[in-house]
Amino acid sequence: MSRPDRSIHRPSQSADMRPPGGSQAQPGTFRSHGAPQCVVCGNVLTVSEQAVGSTCSRGECKTHQVRQQAQAEIRRQKELRDRVGMAEQALVESNLIPAGVDRLLSVLPSNQRRLVGISKRQLRPFIDRLMGVISRAAAIRFGNAALEDDGVGYNTPADLSPSQLAILGNGCAVCRGHCCFQGRGHAFLYVDTVLGYMKRHPDLRPRDVLEAYVSRIGPKAYEDSCVYHAETGCTLPRDMRSKVCNGYLCKGLKEILDQLQDSSPEVFVISVSDYDRDDSRDPSCPSTRVAVIDAQNVTRYPFVEPAERGDDIITPSEA
Repeated sequence: MSRPDRSIHRPSQSADMRPPGGSQAQPGTFRSHGAPQCVVCGNVLTVSEQAVGSTCSRGECKTHQVRQQAQAEIRRQKELRDRVGMAEQALVESNLIPAGVDRLLSVLPSNQRRLVGISKRQLRPFIDRLMGVISRAAAIRFGNAALEDDGVGYNTPADLSPSQLAILGNGCAVCRGHCCFQGRGHAFLYVDTVLGYMKRHPDLRPRDVLEAYVSRIGPKAYEDSCVYHAETGCTLPRDMRSKVCNGYLCKGLKEILDQLQDSSPEVFVISVSDYDRDDSRDPSCPSTRVAVIDAQNVTRYPFVEPAERGDDIITPSEA
């Protein structure tokens, strides 16, 4: 009685292993069944290609995608600029702001996070880390150690007038701290920041410094953001903040600063949740905040799409 043939038939190396699109697979690459395809040429992506993007490793495809992304970014920036002019025109037509005023126009990001209570699980690691920073700063302060480069230096804009600083600060107030999430878990508090605070307050002991920083943490902060990021802004005074927090300017603020002269003009700003490309796909976020700012005030207005305006009355609110 003959045994059934149980041999396994494997395809020879000469078999056609080409993925869709016609190019020959390279030796040593692995292409999983049903894998995504290159958005440019349609070839099935290898596992390593899937890990880094949506195109294959061919230079032509990568160049094509970069060009498309650059063109999309140009269109997006134009759309945002159009929304600034549209919002300003809506308020002019509603007689809420005068026409013919030479205002600066700018687009800012928009913090859309929720205010939540700060849990002990979130606070404990922050305080433990802060204690270590204060301990190292105290050792340097009393000559027991040398200050090493934290690698967190930041160039604060120099020679800014009080009027310019006030306008930039009011721009931050409209945004409400879109960038502050980057301070989650550390608030950018490093040895150089705490050491500077100690030198400005030589009568404070390390335990007093710790108490000063911990006491300024409120009961609520924005979700997944810095513990000092509260509804009213940063709960730390500038004297206690890092150079990063005091000096960082987002792209929108840099554009405002580039336009500011010695005078203190009005700046018409919109603050949008889709300022960053990744946010534009989230339909749950309100799209726009509108405000007129100067060195003294922030006057906020609701944004009304032209098609929705009709006879609606827009009322400003002072902040």
